[in-house]
Amino acid sequence: MITDQDIEQAEARVTDMKERAARLRMANREEAADAVRLEVGRLTEMKERRSAQEEALKARKVAERPHLPELKKMSAQLSDSAEKVDKARHDAAEALSRLISAVHSHNGSIGVVHARVEELGVPAGDKVVDLYDAGYGSAGALRISGTTWTPLPADTLTMYAVAQVMSDAFGPKHPEARVRDARVHTLLRSGFGLLKAA
Repeated sequence: MITDQDIEQAEARVTDMKERAARLRMANREEAADAVRLEVGRLTEMKERRSAQEEALKARKVAERPHLPELKKMSAQLSDSAEKVDKARHDAAEALSRLISAVHSHNGSIGVVHARVEELGVPAGDKVVDLYDAGYGSAGALRISGTTWTPLPADTLTMYAVAQVMSDAFGPKHPEARVRDARVHTLLRSGFGLLKAA
């Protein structure tokens, strides 16, 4: 697309070349004349292409005119469709934010119960908390009624949720269908505490 600015710049180059050629004319007349002819040729060619472009646009408008009502209707349909995509993207982002909030809340609950189990005097199990029916570990792990609860990494769980969606939509080989955070394997093995892996 050749714009008015393109033409103006080309005209400025011709004017500049003519001025330089006038200053250099006595030193190298033939080269100066060739340089001016080259810039004038480029400008002429650009103006011809611009003229052809304008004719093509006019012809296109004539061809479009009988179809304007249908084209406007299709444009409105695409606008509606784009709004739905934007709303779905917004809803998905909000859902991920709710997931992160829920994970933080869950981790807070584990912390509260962890503190209470410690207050009750239940012995610490430390790294081997899984060996006991009830206990707690120094890394935040907690075991009650035979179930181990560990704080969940919100970022890893969010990446895992996105990876599930990508795998369902684009197949398990899609690069975003895999979580590269090694913590996800620990989460899957533990079943996210009592959260179920889909």
